[in-house]
Amino acid sequence: MIIGNGLLARAFAPFFAHDAQHLIFASGVSNSLETNAEAFAREKDLLTSALAQNKTTIYFSTCSVYDPKLTESPYVRHKIEMEQLVLNAGAMTVFRLPQVVGRTNNPYTLTNYLYQQISSRLPFKIWRHARRNLIDVQDVSSIATDLLRHQHTADQIINIASPLSTSIQDLVRIFENTLDIQALCEVLESGASYDIEATIAMDAANRLGIYFDHTYVNNLIRKYYA
Repeated sequence: MIIGNGLLARAFAPFFAHDAQHLIFASGVSNSLETNAEAFAREKDLLTSALAQNKTTIYFSTCSVYDPKLTESPYVRHKIEMEQLVLNAGAMTVFRLPQVVGRTNNPYTLTNYLYQQISSRLPFKIWRHARRNLIDVQDVSSIATDLLRHQHTADQIINIASPLSTSIQDLVRIFENTLDIQALCEVLESGASYDIEATIAMDAANRLGIYFDHTYVNNLIRKYYA
């Protein structure tokens, strides 16, 4: 069973749309800059109703909890609260995700924002020291499905992420090369990077033949934006 109809919901549909045991909760606040309390309350109410169905529920949280600059943001605080709500329900799983890339109309994703600004030749600002971890939504669904089918994941928080993070400057350069357009960006002396421990997910990726090498992000951007 799947709740939601967005990027993650579509990616998990081939595996879980008709699964009576698992409930994939892929609906809720999608903007990491959200501050509206009503938006957070709507997700909490929907998640509470989902947990009441007594299915093995899978909730998607964020690796931004590791970002020292975001730990007190309303979005991260909300996600941590939802994680505890899920884990307190028993026999549930939380997958923390980084920047997930795929075909979506959501304007708030990092890659959609960069694509829009660069392709429209609009000016924007980036942080010199910021790094982000990018992963294909198809790889997320494959890795998560492997873990749910073949490994004990209940009552756990598991990171599904790439072992490599990319600087925002390098990501802009990849978009410039992909689109053959020079970005109108100003680089600010700000930003931070953080590590994401993803050993469990990498073991599954190796079993599935998913490899995160130095070409991964370049191929990922070309796949969805060329």
